[in-house]
Amino acid sequence: MATRTARCACGRVEVTMEGEPGLIQVCHCEFCQRRSGSVVKVTAQFDADQVVAVTGETSRYNGLEVDGVGAVGVPGGIDYHFCPTCGSPIYFENVMPHTGRRAVSIAVGTLFDPEFPAPSAEFFTRFRHHWVPPVPGAVQYVDPLDGSVEADTMLSDGDPETSGETGG
Repeated sequence: MATRTARCACGRVEVTMEGEPGLIQVCHCEFCQRRSGSVVKVTAQFDADQVVAVTGETSRYNGLEVDGVGAVGVPGGIDYHFCPTCGSPIYFENVMPHTGRRAVSIAVGTLFDPEFPAPSAEFFTRFRHHWVPPVPGAVQYVDPLDGSVEADTMLSDGDPETSGETGG
């Protein structure tokens, strides 16, 4: 079983996971761009029980708690954890509305593993920067909130054979 450790830039926060992620995704939405400070956010989603250790203190942000504005379709909001020293976004956690299970999504860059598998899905591609190419083989979701695909299908595994592909 694979064991991976994510680390912030200063090394004060580490998260260790066992096993393979259920979904590796790219998000192009405005919030993810602003929160990550990049034109995309790339995360690997693990079930909470796959996280075997979190060391170091993190600061946490949940917009739903702070100003009443949270992620659409995620009733409890999303807890974003980042290093209070260097500011690196490390992981976020939430309860998946379609399964009721707690998920932990790791910022792929914190794994610093050039051999890490490529994303299988891209979300909110309508906000993709014109100079950012699609990930080869990844399912492209133009706007996953437009009602054209069910959440349980969209988030099942990112496989185009089993997930609903929408748009371009």
